[in-house]
Amino acid sequence: MSAQARQSLRQCLVMLRHDLAPTGVDLLDLDRLQRGIVSPQRRPIDLAELVHRSVDGTENPAGRDIEVEVESITVSVDAAKVERILENLLSNAIRHTPDGTRIWIRGFGQDGGVMLIVEDEGHGIPHELHEAVFEPFRQAPGSSSEHSPGVGVGLSLVRRFAELHGGRAWLEDREGGGSSFHVFLPGG
Repeated sequence: MSAQARQSLRQCLVMLRHDLAPTGVDLLDLDRLQRGIVSPQRRPIDLAELVHRSVDGTENPAGRDIEVEVESITVSVDAAKVERILENLLSNAIRHTPDGTRIWIRGFGQDGGVMLIVEDEGHGIPHELHEAVFEPFRQAPGSSSEHSPGVGVGLSLVRRFAELHGGRAWLEDREGGGSSFHVFLPGG
């Protein structure tokens, strides 16, 4: 094998490792959650700071317009897990909506906890699949494509991380079309 071919192969392997690493972490987290060996590391944090950090850290190659409306309140949560919740919801909205559609993130105090809502103007998810999309390795029909390389673990992690906090995650149809993912995390 020529030096140029070896270099090209090395670059491909580095890119592959970069692409597969998040999936590997997701699979390990799912396994740990299923075995019950993860507990939340709650610390007080400003909700607005947490949400903005998550938005800034999420890849948005299509340049989707993401509108953020979040209260600046102190919440006691596992910040790393809540960031993962938001990153998974945002990544899904970015991957599964057509160009030119908007995404909204709202966060506010509710019932002694915090409500996070991520909505999009996409095609939505059929009502009969609203629960199934939270199951590991399940995806809505037509969601697997060149632009949607996921394996169906992200939304399962969203629900399990919410439950880890004693909360819940669910999906509603968005008025006007699209999806509206809700996550409620009770006060810690």
